[in-house]
Amino acid sequence: MSIARKAAMLLAACAVASVALANGGPFVVKYPDGDPAAKGVLARLGPELKPTRETRLRVVKEDLSITFGRERFEGPRGRKAAPLAFVSAAYAIENPTDQEVQVDFGFPVLRGMYIYPYAMVPRPDVQVTLGDSRLQARVISNSAIYGIIRQGARRAIDRGLAADRKLAERVQVVGEADAATVDVARQALTAYLTDTLTWTERDAALMVEYARLDLGVLMSSPRDRDWAYWVADDQLLNLIDANLGPLSAIGEQKATQFLAQLASRFEPETAAAYEAIFTAWGGDVRERSVDLTTGEVRPREITLDPTQEGALEAEGRIDPTIYARVDYFDETAQISEADKASCKAILRNLPVIFTFAPMNLIHYSVTFPAAATSELTVRYSQYAYRDTRDPASYQLAYVVHPASMWDEFGPINLEVVVPEGVACRVSTPCGKIGTEERKWPGDRFSGGEEAKRPYDVYRAVLREKTGELFVAVGADTWHERVPDTQQTAQGRQTQGGQ
Repeated sequence: MSIARKAAMLLAACAVASVALANGGPFVVKYPDGDPAAKGVLARLGPELKPTRETRLRVVKEDLSITFGRERFEGPRGRKAAPLAFVSAAYAIENPTDQEVQVDFGFPVLRGMYIYPYAMVPRPDVQVTLGDSRLQARVISNSAIYGIIRQGARRAIDRGLAADRKLAERVQVVGEADAATVDVARQALTAYLTDTLTWTERDAALMVEYARLDLGVLMSSPRDRDWAYWVADDQLLNLIDANLGPLSAIGEQKATQFLAQLASRFEPETAAAYEAIFTAWGGDVRERSVDLTTGEVRPREITLDPTQEGALEAEGRIDPTIYARVDYFDETAQISEADKASCKAILRNLPVIFTFAPMNLIHYSVTFPAAATSELTVRYSQYAYRDTRDPASYQLAYVVHPASMWDEFGPINLEVVVPEGVACRVSTPCGKIGTEERKWPGDRFSGGEEAKRPYDVYRAVLREKTGELFVAVGADTWHERVPDTQQTAQGRQTQGGQ
């Protein structure tokens, strides 16, 4: 059985019900239940997609390198490009036993990973190696996990309706009603939900709209879906667009939250089980940033100009986690007026605007030889996320917490590398050791000769095995020092980014 299929089975009944703060227009994002920018440190992968304790092996050390660069060619974003963060986590792992030890590892990346758009076979930029051997790493995208959640939520709702014949009958009547009878049918369903089942009026309104919608066929591409979403498993590919229908007009994240909210009315314990996956990997993983001036960790801030037409849409296309936090509706979606009304009613009645972090899960299996120390390295790249508090910055977050799941986990040797002169701040004391000539990391996508340029290098040793690490680079100095395009169509040597 493929690991993607195993994941589908494990997550099939999962949903989420939690509390977050809604914000509109210029706003400070305060998200208490999950950080979409967080990444998990190496940890054993348990049967419920949670990290489990490792007692047989010991991590001698972790060499964690974070380099801020740019991809070689101009990308599809149409704006000043954010830095592309290249992360390398190299672990020296000792097997002191006299037998081989095989372990399934998980590495969650709670923002979308970079996919080089011009590759013949586009795939996430992920490499896992054991010594000189490359291991097979499977990636389950956040869009696939959303599809899994929606599928599980639909099953939970169906089970709830099957257990309550009167409710099922009223839902069916609403779904089959015509214009002349629909209002009476809606009122009868609402009354049963609120008076007999003691649902809140908002949850009752969500159920009424659920009864009216046909979620069978995707109507348009969700605006909050990353252009580079990735699925290599046919079963998960089918789930990506399943149970969306006209809900694509409110985005795949809110559509998923809508179904999960309804499912929690029938099976609340299932919702808690899903959220527990994220809690297990990172604990307190609110969407936060390290302040570029003070070095303090604070809630991430994004300021949008409500007077600028299309400001939210433009920002949301670049950062889907922002799109999910405001009640934006895609007026251009090709759906009926009745479906538009249902979608807008759902937005009005959702108790929260965002309930869980989008997560990519990297899974791989490793066999460690007996009585030996091996080097396991995970490499991936990802766009840094924006923070607009003055001075504006680009941020990367890295969850250290899963290191605590090992009986023995040595020091984490941190190196942060930024182009010379770019402002940099790390959430832990991290001293600049100097400026060095380094290879420009984005060139590894082109297959050409790697260029070098001066980089400022910061280093620290992390001994705490819980909490999160945050790294910020100054947006102003980034755009001053790093041009937006590294190579022209004529192939001239350049030094910029996406």
